[in-house]
Amino acid sequence: MYSQGETFYYDIDDEEYELHVLENVIMGDKEYIIAEDFDGDVHVFLYDEDEEELEILDDGDASEVIDYWKEEYLLGEDIGDYEEDEYYDREDEDYGDKFDNEDYYDGDEEDYY
Repeated sequence: MYSQGETFYYDIDDEEYELHVLENVIMGDKEYIIAEDFDGDVHVFLYDEDEEELEILDDGDASEVIDYWKEEYLLGEDIGDYEEDEYYDREDEDYGDKFDNEDYYDGDEEDYY
């Protein structure tokens, strides 16, 4: 129904909230939408595919989905951390001295001005 990054409006306790989708999570045979409002509060919705409706979950059920989401989606191995990549370390060793601009003025900065 809603994709990650989309915005939708939902009435919670007779007050309309603008919510931003953080993630769609599937647990078992159910699909959940995790959304955040402008105050930073996270809300979890059960998406009924047959009725195409959202149902907000109470805090107990929502925390279970949020815990699953954090474990499965957010705490996974970070494969994009280039700081720990051997290729970049090797490249820094090979080219670090050639392109090191720290001593560009060789102590004659006053002559430059």
